[in-house]
Amino acid sequence: MTTHPSFNIRALRLVGPKYSYRVDFTDQPDGERVRPLSVIAGEISTGKTTVLEFIDWCLGAKEHPEHDEVMVNVRSAQLAIDVTGPSDSSLTHYVIERALGAKTTSAYLYVGNLETMSGTPVRSFTSDPADVESLSHYLLQLCGLSGLRLDQSPSRPESKTSVLSFRDLQPLWFLTNRRLDNGDLAYERQPHRSIKLNQVVDILFGVSDNERSTLTRAVEQLGAEEREFARAVQTLRTFMTDAGFTTIQEVDSESDRLRGRVAELNAQKRVIDGNISARGDFTVELRANYARSEKQAQRIQAKLRDRETLASRLEPLRAQYADEIRRLDLVAESLNLFDSLTIVTCAACQSTLQSPPEVVDNECSLCHSHLTADLTDGEGVLDLGTERRSLVRRLNQLLEFVQEVRTEGDGLRRDLDVANAAVQSAQSALDRISGNIASPFLAQRDEIQQSLVDTSAELMTMLRARQLLLQLQQKEVELLQTSAALKEARARKAGYLKNATSRDTILAHIGDRLYSILEDFGYPKVARVHVDRILVPFVRGRRYDKVGSSGAMTLIALAWELALFELAFEQGSGHPGFVLVDSPQKNLVPGSVAVPTAPDPVSDESGEEIGRLITNRSPNIVGNIYRHVEGWLDKHPGAQIIFVDNQPPSAADQHIVVRYSQSPDEPPYGLIENEDGRASENG
Repeated sequence: MTTHPSFNIRALRLVGPKYSYRVDFTDQPDGERVRPLSVIAGEISTGKTTVLEFIDWCLGAKEHPEHDEVMVNVRSAQLAIDVTGPSDSSLTHYVIERALGAKTTSAYLYVGNLETMSGTPVRSFTSDPADVESLSHYLLQLCGLSGLRLDQSPSRPESKTSVLSFRDLQPLWFLTNRRLDNGDLAYERQPHRSIKLNQVVDILFGVSDNERSTLTRAVEQLGAEEREFARAVQTLRTFMTDAGFTTIQEVDSESDRLRGRVAELNAQKRVIDGNISARGDFTVELRANYARSEKQAQRIQAKLRDRETLASRLEPLRAQYADEIRRLDLVAESLNLFDSLTIVTCAACQSTLQSPPEVVDNECSLCHSHLTADLTDGEGVLDLGTERRSLVRRLNQLLEFVQEVRTEGDGLRRDLDVANAAVQSAQSALDRISGNIASPFLAQRDEIQQSLVDTSAELMTMLRARQLLLQLQQKEVELLQTSAALKEARARKAGYLKNATSRDTILAHIGDRLYSILEDFGYPKVARVHVDRILVPFVRGRRYDKVGSSGAMTLIALAWELALFELAFEQGSGHPGFVLVDSPQKNLVPGSVAVPTAPDPVSDESGEEIGRLITNRSPNIVGNIYRHVEGWLDKHPGAQIIFVDNQPPSAADQHIVVRYSQSPDEPPYGLIENEDGRASENG
């Protein structure tokens, strides 16, 4: 089995509106090869843990750091990764970018590293792990784990399943500061997460793989189908029993009887229709007379409608002529009543004129204006009489035409009344003769028709009942087939689990590796090391959170994380290929010993003594941790470990990628290096 990693962390860059902040995990200055061991060193509150949290954010975490200096200076995070191809020498560079925001923020994939990344993303990722276009699905593809599903209740044979998410692998590649000593290393206090973690470990170590996931999904789907078919069969069976139908034979027998009855009634109906048709010859002339009368009435009605429409359209024209005549009369009367030259008072001085003004030789005696026509001879006065006589003549002609149209309409109304009377007479004669001939047959025909409708409805009910019974039979067959398939799928799954790698064997391997790592660390008097069924580690027969020393808890948690990583990587079974560890020296320095629980009186050494031994040996233990990690990484090229450590030993200086000083005079101050306090001092 190959042991190359799925992908490595190459670099992290935080992009802001003014500055970018970067941490490289490659060999310098060429930066071609990812360091097997990278250490982020420096003082507290300088952003070391923030680096790991942003790596986690780019890999799909629901939350990102929200420190004030981060929210002001950072808009998005870019994670450069190296993806290993089929051969160890084949590497492809990609950049995953994710903007700061809600947990549903989309991510984007670019080709190249941070210096050569493409201008536009080659893929856009959703946040739903069940979506094949999600970031989780892409990362699981790199690990060879895409498409797997986890049981929600593994103890149940027909447990529902959920899709495996890359976040379910996170406890195996990110050992956070809290998990080092909070007593929830294997999520034993969170049953839901513990169930998922144990199934992920089973997948990585061959206890459960794609075949088991496929078998589990098949059992789940067949179980759901069986329940659905059982409900459908029960519903149909209850309905048919209530309706009085039990077998298809009974329904077929009743249907045949009803079909015979329908055929008999149709034959009787045809005989009656023949009798009515044979006696209908007596009414041929009456029908023709009725048709002629009706057509004549329709023609007269159309003519009358045309005359009435014409009369209504002429009425406005008659009123218009009358208005024109009235206007001419008013003009003529105004000419007789008003004389424009009758002026007796001077308009300028208001004195009485000795003689009225007049027109002499085409010139006004009052204003001395020259006129173009002599008004005294009467030639300039409009002759309104001719125009009025013409209008009166045309109005009289219009009135005569309107009267003719109305007279014609009155005649058509009388003709229409006569035609309608003829239609009614013809219809009465036809009804009287037809009633005497067809009435005996019509009553009988109506009775037969009603019987035919009732019998057809009963037959349709029988046909629907037969269809439902056939459907019931089909559902029963499908239920039997599904039950048989479910039984077979359960047997296949049980057989596979019986022949699969024993979980006890895997747990024993993890316990052995945990013991070996603790020995390398120099854990005092290490003995009786194992992990239980839910992966909780035990040392010297006591659970890790009951050893009585916080320093001991740190060492056990670190050894547990490394044991799972080393074994999974060595087997090449789907681990991403890197581990992030926050503060491996937590609780190991002098003065940090704690006694969270009372010592076990049965144990030959108390928790206090273990704590004191760890504290006294802490420099050697820290050195042993780094020596173990370096030795294992040398033997397994491609694996990557990133430590965040306040004060790594001097032997680890070659592995430090950045050291934050927390001093403005010794850059870099911290991850957000421009937030070094100088701005506030200057202000």
